[in-house]
Amino acid sequence: MAALVKQYMIKKMEVVTPDDSVLSAIELMVEHDQGSVIVLDDKDRVIGIFTERDVLRHYLTNQSKFLHLKVSEVMSSPVQTVSEDMTVSSALQLMNKKNVRRLPVVDKDGKMIGFVSWKELFTKLPLGNF
Repeated sequence: MAALVKQYMIKKMEVVTPDDSVLSAIELMVEHDQGSVIVLDDKDRVIGIFTERDVLRHYLTNQSKFLHLKVSEVMSSPVQTVSEDMTVSSALQLMNKKNVRRLPVVDKDGKMIGFVSWKELFTKLPLGNF
């Protein structure tokens, strides 16, 4: 039987709104030792992701005001999401194809229920299970 995303996804997640400041998003990432935070709209739907890469990409061009920008101004969007019933092998293929390390997991209504990362998959997935 193929391993499914729901078996390996992380339910605890750090999220921000599009109107939160970049500074508050970075503080949340540091506080929880995470490389990203998911950006949700007011209906808990994924609309973006703010990552360490976004920090690096945008910092030099906006140094003087960077920490005071809104997350919506620097987040990556649109975001590739997956369902909890997707196979792990399909999720890994998608990560490779899109060159991403994290995928938000959403329910049938598009609401975030967790996320899966390549690190979690490679540290917890027994070989031969996908």
